[in-house]
Amino acid sequence: MDGIRAYLISVVAVCMITVIADVLIQKSALKKIVRLIGGVLVLLVAVRPLLSLDMKGLSAYLEQFNSNYQFDSAKIKRTQDELLRRQVKQSAEAYIENEAKAVGGMLQAEVTLSDGEYPEPVSVKLIGTLTPEQIQAVSACIETALHIPQSRQEWRLYG
Repeated sequence: MDGIRAYLISVVAVCMITVIADVLIQKSALKKIVRLIGGVLVLLVAVRPLLSLDMKGLSAYLEQFNSNYQFDSAKIKRTQDELLRRQVKQSAEAYIENEAKAVGGMLQAEVTLSDGEYPEPVSVKLIGTLTPEQIQAVSACIETALHIPQSRQEWRLYG
């Protein structure tokens, strides 16, 4: 903190001296020169800490930081893929269950996804209580919206 305090005091002092010199000088040609010199001094004082940086120490610090907080991009990708799969599965199941409610039935859906880069619903197991007309309506919605043909829709009905 003492180093930062000393740095800020030196920058403020040079700025104040430059402003005072600018106010005291009356002639315009000399005033331009004083402003130029003052600006250069302020710039040098402000940049001085960068010139005195210990590059080896900074490099060692950054390497230590990187090793402590290294990101595993493969793990991040796996997590991202798992989240995407979970979201697609939950959305498809919720869609099917809502369609069943819309036609007056009760249904629980369990969707199976493809193993590709972009998971897609490939089959579904459906458990619930529906009439034949409701089954036909829900099955058509599943086939149209989720592209799961009737041959990959497994129905288990009760009641």
